[in-house]
Amino acid sequence: MAKGAGEKFPRHYRIAKSSEYRAVYREGRKYQAGHFVLFRMENGLEHHRLGITVSRKVGGAVTRNRIKRLFREVFRRSCSGIPHHYDFVVNARQNCDRAGYEALREEFVLLVRRICR
Repeated sequence: MAKGAGEKFPRHYRIAKSSEYRAVYREGRKYQAGHFVLFRMENGLEHHRLGITVSRKVGGAVTRNRIKRLFREVFRRSCSGIPHHYDFVVNARQNCDRAGYEALREEFVLLVRRICR
């Protein structure tokens, strides 16, 4: 089934360069959650951006790619309610592979609401 126009995650919503990741780590703020660590930094763009890192300690390639897909979907469905415009970097923890979509979404939304007031 093809995704509709409103269900895509365009490339310009992603943090892709290592220099951009380093900037968020260096200048942003760090927040701990149960299944992930979130870094946040305001950007000067008209939209939010997301970067995801999943270590090999979390699992094999299939597991790591699944976690990335889950976080992209969580972000895509949740970013409209976030005030201002931020760069977010999510670092998945080892227990992240056991969490489902709803658990990750609830944890992400609660954390983002708390830190982006």
